[in-house]
Amino acid sequence: MKQLENIDLKSAKSLLHSLRQYSDMSKKLWKRGRNLFMKTLSGEQTLRVEYFPALWESAAWTQAQWVFKKSFGVDADKSSVEFLSSDLLKWGMKVYCDDNMVDLSFKKVEDIMQK
Repeated sequence: MKQLENIDLKSAKSLLHSLRQYSDMSKKLWKRGRNLFMKTLSGEQTLRVEYFPALWESAAWTQAQWVFKKSFGVDADKSSVEFLSSDLLKWGMKVYCDDNMVDLSFKKVEDIMQK
């Protein structure tokens, strides 16, 4: 309680905003909301690349590296990126940065053409 008495107005408003954000995220998203809140506090990002197996991980990395830089503004290390192969992508890949995604698969084009 003594720590709260020593907080200035600006810090108290910031703390209140964070508590409201945490409460809102945990009510709406449950455990995922709590995890997202902790990630925003720590500043870490989740980087993931899903690619068609015939594309190979090395080819997917060279393309994903460009997408991370141009679309998300992130200089990613290969060791911090999670690679997943997926047969559903039909000769392409999807690049994720937290909840944002860039779809570079032919499946997307096929779906658009069918509409």
